Amino acid sequence: MGGKTKQAPRTKNNAKPSSSSRTAELLGTTPIFVGFSAQADGGGLVPFAPGFASAEQMPDSFDAAISPQTQIILRKLSKKDPMTKKKALHELQELIEQSDVETLKSILPLWPKYYLNLASDPEHNVRELTQTVLQLLMAKCKKAMAPYLKLLVPVWLGSRFDTYAPAASIAGQSFRETFAGSANRTREVCMHCQLEIVEYATRNLTFHTAATLSIGKSLTAEEAEQKYQRVVISSLKVLSFFMEQTAQTEELSQVKEGFGTLMAHQKFWSFAKHKIPAIKAAWFECIYHVLASVALLDVISPQKAQLITLCFQFIDDADPVVAPHIWGCILLLQNNYEDWFVPLNIRKALLPKLSSLLRNGFNRNAQAICPNILPFLSKITPTALQDLDIYEFYQRFFDDIKLAVTGKFDPPLSKSDCTVVHNTYFECLRFLIQQINNSKKREPREQEFAEGLLQNNVLEPIGWLLKCESAHVKNFFQHSSALVAFWDRQINNGLDNGGLYAKLLNQFWTRIFELVTQDLEAEEVNEELLSHVLLLVHDLHVANPSLESPSVKFVEELEGKIEKSEPTTPVKKAQEAAAFIQKELKQLVVKLVRICLGKASGSASSRYVDQIRSLTKMFTDALFYKSLTERGDLLGALDNFVSLLDCINDEACESVVEIVFEILLLLEPEQRFEYIENTLLKLQKHWVQSLLLHRLLSYPMCREPAVRQMLRCSDTGSVIARIAAEVVVDNDREKLNLLHKCFFQTDTGDILINAETVDKILLAMCGPLEKPDLVDDMVEVCGSFIAQIMPVICSNDNSSLAVRQQIFLTLFKFSLEHRPEEYLSEDTLWEITTCWQDALSSKDIEVGNETLQRCAGIVEDLARTVDLKADNLDGMAEAMAKFVICSTENIEDEEMRLTRIDETIAAFLESPLKTSEKVKQFENHCVLLDALHGSVSAGVPFESASFENNEILPLLQRSTLNFFTLYKLVYRFPPPQTTNDPEDELTEDYCDPNADVLTKWSESLIAELLQCIRVAGTAESWLEVSELKSSLQELVLVLSEKVKSFMGNSSALVDIVKDRLQLSASQQASVISCRLLSYLTFCPQYAAFEESATILLHEDLAETFVSQGAHKSYTMALQYLLPRLSQKALSLNSAIMTTEPPEMWVKAAVFHALLLNNFEAEINEKTDRNIIVSAAQFMTSIGEKQATQKDLLHYNVELPKQPFESVINTVEFIKLLTEVLKRFPYELSIKNWDAIRIGLSSWVLTVSKSIAQFYDPKTCLFVVAVYQLFGALIEFIRSEKQKSSTELLKNVIEEWDSLFAKEVSVVLFKAYYQLTHEASVEPGFQACYEAMLESLTPALELLDYSFVYVFCKSNSNITLDHLCNFLFKQLYSSQHSVRLCAVNALRQLTPHFVADDIELNEKQSESLSATITKWHFLNRFEDYLTRYDALIRKYLDEFSFKLTELEDLEPIDRHDALSYLFLWDCIINACAKSPVALRAVYTNWLNDNKYEENFLHFLFRAMPMDILKNHGNKVHSNGVYKELTWLQMKDRKLSLERYVCHLYTEVLRKLPAVVRRWWNATQSRQKNFVDNLTTNYVSSLICSEELKAIANRKEKHENMQVTVHSSTREVLAVYAIDEARMELVITLAPNYPLGAVKVECGKQIGGRASSRNVGMQLTIFLTHQNGTIYDGLTMWKNNLEKKFEGVEECYVCYTVIHQDTCQLPKLTCKTCKKKFHGPCLYKWFTTSSKSTCPICRNVF
Repeated sequence: MGGKTKQAPRTKNNAKPSSSSRTAELLGTTPIFVGFSAQADGGGLVPFAPGFASAEQMPDSFDAAISPQTQIILRKLSKKDPMTKKKALHELQELIEQSDVETLKSILPLWPKYYLNLASDPEHNVRELTQTVLQLLMAKCKKAMAPYLKLLVPVWLGSRFDTYAPAASIAGQSFRETFAGSANRTREVCMHCQLEIVEYATRNLTFHTAATLSIGKSLTAEEAEQKYQRVVISSLKVLSFFMEQTAQTEELSQVKEGFGTLMAHQKFWSFAKHKIPAIKAAWFECIYHVLASVALLDVISPQKAQLITLCFQFIDDADPVVAPHIWGCILLLQNNYEDWFVPLNIRKALLPKLSSLLRNGFNRNAQAICPNILPFLSKITPTALQDLDIYEFYQRFFDDIKLAVTGKFDPPLSKSDCTVVHNTYFECLRFLIQQINNSKKREPREQEFAEGLLQNNVLEPIGWLLKCESAHVKNFFQHSSALVAFWDRQINNGLDNGGLYAKLLNQFWTRIFELVTQDLEAEEVNEELLSHVLLLVHDLHVANPSLESPSVKFVEELEGKIEKSEPTTPVKKAQEAAAFIQKELKQLVVKLVRICLGKASGSASSRYVDQIRSLTKMFTDALFYKSLTERGDLLGALDNFVSLLDCINDEACESVVEIVFEILLLLEPEQRFEYIENTLLKLQKHWVQSLLLHRLLSYPMCREPAVRQMLRCSDTGSVIARIAAEVVVDNDREKLNLLHKCFFQTDTGDILINAETVDKILLAMCGPLEKPDLVDDMVEVCGSFIAQIMPVICSNDNSSLAVRQQIFLTLFKFSLEHRPEEYLSEDTLWEITTCWQDALSSKDIEVGNETLQRCAGIVEDLARTVDLKADNLDGMAEAMAKFVICSTENIEDEEMRLTRIDETIAAFLESPLKTSEKVKQFENHCVLLDALHGSVSAGVPFESASFENNEILPLLQRSTLNFFTLYKLVYRFPPPQTTNDPEDELTEDYCDPNADVLTKWSESLIAELLQCIRVAGTAESWLEVSELKSSLQELVLVLSEKVKSFMGNSSALVDIVKDRLQLSASQQASVISCRLLSYLTFCPQYAAFEESATILLHEDLAETFVSQGAHKSYTMALQYLLPRLSQKALSLNSAIMTTEPPEMWVKAAVFHALLLNNFEAEINEKTDRNIIVSAAQFMTSIGEKQATQKDLLHYNVELPKQPFESVINTVEFIKLLTEVLKRFPYELSIKNWDAIRIGLSSWVLTVSKSIAQFYDPKTCLFVVAVYQLFGALIEFIRSEKQKSSTELLKNVIEEWDSLFAKEVSVVLFKAYYQLTHEASVEPGFQACYEAMLESLTPALELLDYSFVYVFCKSNSNITLDHLCNFLFKQLYSSQHSVRLCAVNALRQLTPHFVADDIELNEKQSESLSATITKWHFLNRFEDYLTRYDALIRKYLDEFSFKLTELEDLEPIDRHDALSYLFLWDCIINACAKSPVALRAVYTNWLNDNKYEENFLHFLFRAMPMDILKNHGNKVHSNGVYKELTWLQMKDRKLSLERYVCHLYTEVLRKLPAVVRRWWNATQSRQKNFVDNLTTNYVSSLICSEELKAIANRKEKHENMQVTVHSSTREVLAVYAIDEARMELVITLAPNYPLGAVKVECGKQIGGRASSRNVGMQLTIFLTHQNGTIYDGLTMWKNNLEKKFEGVEECYVCYTVIHQDTCQLPKLTCKTCKKKFHGPCLYKWFTTSSKSTCPICRNVF
């Protein structure tokens, strides 16, 4: 369009400069300086003027050899943005890593320029990356960098001291790696670049400022200042580094001038007083290196005075970084210049600052300053002090430093500071006194000064520290002791000049004696003084005269730490010990001990005893102890210490006893033992007795004959027995060790105590083992103790036989009843078990008949224990098996041994808990349960199946114990597999696991094994059909697995058992015998075939049993094996199918099994139809036989009078009918249908006649079979009615409905009523009764209760009242299926009750007379609601909707709660099934009686705890509130919480106004709680369901359209008639249905007033009526239609249709002819107390 021609856009990373840059090139270029300028003047600096940057100018063009990519990177390096520079450095790093040296050489001339800028960049990350790039560049280019070293080294060295540690670290590492060739390489580099280094530092220190370093850079003032400080610090440290490296070099003439210029520059000196400590420290460090350099000392000399004044001015600097460098300078100044003091005014400039430093504890910088104090003090001379007296200076110095040593600081000095201050203090003291001692012409004044130092600076602080609590005590005492020891050594070495050290020592000891004795002899002595005195004496005892730390380490240090000492060469104690230890110190200790002995008898005796013991450890010779008494003999000392034992505590007694025995060792043996026997053993204090016995029982005292004689006396035995009794109570380890020592065996096998004492100890220690409820550590302690000493007491008659027998029985019982637990380790239990086993094996314990019976009694008592776990039974069996083996292994005669084994096994295994009779009862019980579940036929007659549950567990436990025991005795482990691996070879300690296995088995043992296997098989059947506790399940499974393991053993015994099992089954005497044959699949013969084992076993059994004619055995075995047989394993060609068994039930059961085995798969073959045909033919043949044999199928007979097997024939025939009807109803012929219909109508009569004898097994099975057939038939008929059917089936169904349905249904219900209504059930039959009901309830759910309702309505025996009460009582049944059956019945009956109530309600609404009370269906619930309210009241009282109450709520009884909730489920269902008018009556009744209050309160009380705690936030899923299906409700494991949440949603959905009314009337806390929970968890579910139901509504209303907006929770309704339109918008609240709906009216036909009226009416309906949104819209639409039809509205509520009854106004005033609703007029009369017309006011 005439514009500029567009050029190609500039690409990213384009190396070509922009046009402005090219223009700048044409205007002129500035010279490029690489490195430093060569100009002589100005110190080689680049000249600059204002407006020009001091930094190196970056090049605008590059050498052509540099690649464009590299040029782009280099350009980025000169950008201001830190992120750009970091990216550029990363890219440069990658470029260097990827490029070769030749490529890199092109950028080396440019790199120094960039490095100078980037190394001081304000951004620390840029500096770090810059050093990384340099490191890479140096590592790769190496010698190629040599030409540029002088340009790089100054900045490189400065970067080593960067304040950012990572950058400094990388720079230092790269420098070391580059110049690591030899030790002198660094010095050589420094010398090579000396001029450049000094020039670089000088320029930065004297010329640059923060401004000049940042010209041309967009830095803030703070960033510029930080950069400048960083450069200054690095420059000063570079100079220090340079001087440190070149200190030994004298060739520094080239840089002397530069240093001279720097030192003369005033700006350089200003850094000494800089406010930044790091700069100040770097400056003094630089000066320190100048002073230390001989070559450069002349450079600083002109400024000597200034430097001296400056250094001493900062002598008290407190900064820990600065102070060490200042002191270093001071010491060098003192050393380099003898006249260092000339520029100073000592009295004014030095002393005040020095005093302040010392008094303030070296300003908490003692670690850095203290090492300099002694060198500093050594340079103080009288001349240096000018007009100040040197002793006055010394006195002031020590007074000041003494405050640092003994003063208190807040906060206290650190431990390391205290240590170094004390070292300095005593070093100075020792130095000064040594100076005085070495003085050849010592004046009296000097000696007095030395004595004064000792008094004021050592003794006086000691006296003060002894009495106070201070952190300095330990350090001061140690150093004082070392000082005194040093003087003592100097005297011994003859270095005491003029006796100074001797006088000082004499002064020291004199004062110490005074301090210690004077303070301790006071009446009240505090604990602190005692401990400090002991510490002082201890330090004097171990004093090390050397200047180093003590070489001996002591554990008793302050704060529990050990002082570290420098490694020293071992020196003998005699050489280290000071001479005063055996003189003055010993006298002091004696004095202290005597003082403490005098005070030890008082109230605070214990603390003095501790001090005495510590003091006596220092000296143990006889002379020392003799000097402690006035008599001067050892017995006197003993008496003194023994007298203390009665008045001191137990802990102190131990110390005194130690002292006593130390003194006893100094006596002659006879005198020693006489004193022990006559004095010590007569002491009555228990703890003292224990301590004495410990000593006597310990080595070497226990080896003395005299001591043994003492230990065997009766008095000593009594003491030991008392100690054993105490151990059982307090579990004291010391006392336990004492008891162990009592059983020390001599060479002859004797022990130290007599047998009577041993018996007392054993009986006492057995106490805890005999208490099964004791679960503390004492059990393990006592058990382990007895196990360890048992071999000792069984030898040499060291205890009585009776006690040994008792101990054996206790240990045996303990092994039986205990397993490893927290209080009992596995090792201890093994010790105890091995102990009594060894006693049996070694014949220390002889097992006679009496002992055997006592052991068997122990086993029986334990077997009766309730709820023994599987591992307990296994442990008991292990112990019993070991008992059998160990008690008989020493019998040499084999026959006698086997006889004794049988006797022992019989004694252990015989029990009244497991008799043959009980096993048979258990079998019958389980067979009936199995048969009721339809898994097996009860083919063997039995009269009773009663067996109480409380007898089953003991039977199972005893059987499991017996079988486990026998298993351990007879099971043979497979031999170990031999391999070529040498590590797998059997060693000498290999133990054959089959060594003790029995190889001969008696008949009694085999019989016991078979009986246990019978119990195992029966228990497995019981487990399959019962819901057991987890512990009981585990017991059954463990027994079953053990039997399977036994049957898989390769043993001749297993073959015998296998043969016996087959023989027992073939005799057809027991159903369980057939069940046991399934165990044969685990025998090696079948187990090898794995999954095919069952098939092979079935084939073998079929061949064996059919050939023997044992058809019943085969059939029952087949039924048990069927679940594990693969599909189509049975066929019509099976052997049993070719026979005709005399029992009809056998063929029926086989056909039943055929159907199950062939038609469970998804696909069937055509030939399979032959099975169906054969089954149908069989059923037809039986029907034909019934025609000739009247009682063949038991039509209308009394079953108890019929033979068992004949009834079983009918039962199995009915079961076959049921199975065929379920699977192949279309294959049935008319004869088969007749058999079913006629048979069922006849069999129900038999049920009716026989139901009273339901406890009879055959009756029970018959009743269940009939009910199941009825259920199958009804289910088929109902499904068939939903689809087109054949003419045959239509006729069958019509005939059933017209002739049989009502009668059969009523008879079956009456039978069920009789069976469950007030039925008396034996406890032993309860499980079978419940199983029977469980089988009946599915059929009862299919029952048509309309027949029952009609029957009860006209029957006088079972009326409707009886029916309702019966069902309400069943809601409280303990059986879940029975309760659900009652709920189902009430739900089916509800429509019939509601229909009757509708008629009554209409009659009442048309009349104004008084209404009849208790006329509707819900009145029948009243009594039961009242009863349940009393049950749940306790749960409501403890919950008032407070979160704090939730943790303390009691668990809710699930049975009571579910019964109550099922009742309310029926009430809610009744309300939901009723029309609007009747629903209002029902809900008003609930509200009047306030039943809903307790119900809704209870629902919240029973909700899940997690949801209640988080009711304010939706942190859990709301799935728990979703509606339950009927199938889910039938689940007996349905949780109470889940059902409660379902019911809350139901009541909100179906009775919203009831909940809303309750919610509005509650207190604020409860109201908020309910509101939050409903909003977060329930409202969304109900709203979505409500809106979805409206949207999916199939029926459409004429003239009304409804639209749903789910996202906004809105419903739009439009009513249109002709041209008129009315609109309503209903909005659901967030907490719907608690919150009222919002109704907004749009266009209305009748104007604004009519609009408000319509909106108000609908709002009232939706708020107060228990209906859905759609119900409200329907009512609104009907109201409008009636109005348009001309129907007159009620003049009370101004609506046509009443909101509760949905009726039109019918009652007419005779005067004004106005019409009214009945309820409205009734309300008008009651509220106005008049019976006049609301309009005309005439009497109505």
